[in-house]
Amino acid sequence: MTRARLIAPVAGLALAALIVPAAAAQQPQDEGQGSSQNGGIITETLEPLTPHGEVEPDSEGVVPRGERFQPAPFATPEAPVVPQRIEPVETVLRPGARMRQLDKMTGQSQTVEIAAGKDAMLDRLRVRLEACRAPEDNAEHGTKAYVKIWDTQDPEAEPVFAGWMFAESPALSAMDHPRYDVWVMSCTTSSAEASAASE
Repeated sequence: MTRARLIAPVAGLALAALIVPAAAAQQPQDEGQGSSQNGGIITETLEPLTPHGEVEPDSEGVVPRGERFQPAPFATPEAPVVPQRIEPVETVLRPGARMRQLDKMTGQSQTVEIAAGKDAMLDRLRVRLEACRAPEDNAEHGTKAYVKIWDTQDPEAEPVFAGWMFAESPALSAMDHPRYDVWVMSCTTSSAEASAASE
């Protein structure tokens, strides 16, 4: 390696060492209000903001803590709604129930009356009515039936539904089946009509 090749990098480093301090010395020093220079670092002091210009800082520049912000305006709280008590409906046992079945694939429905303790076939569903209770006037409000339903496609399986169904709110206790819906409509008041419909 020649001597000229060694001298060139050294000369370049020396030149850079002379240029950097000179450039730093030429930077203007801002001596305005709220600024200072420490070791080449310029810092600025920002004046504290007073919200809405309503509260001024004291002689030491401190804003009272409790007066920095005004409380947000709140509307007058409304009185809570008192829930109304719903009296339980007195029901009596009925001899049977009127049930409806819907085939969700075909859209066809059928209604059947079942006597208490009897079974009825609704397509491939076997429905057993254990009990039906309704008010004295046989109104829909308060009418409920305890039923068990099996899917005869799998005779060994457990019932697809077993529990109370409510005429006023069928979705409150509904059967979960991919094809059929079954719900109670009302109780039958005559044992003769319930027995005849179940035969």
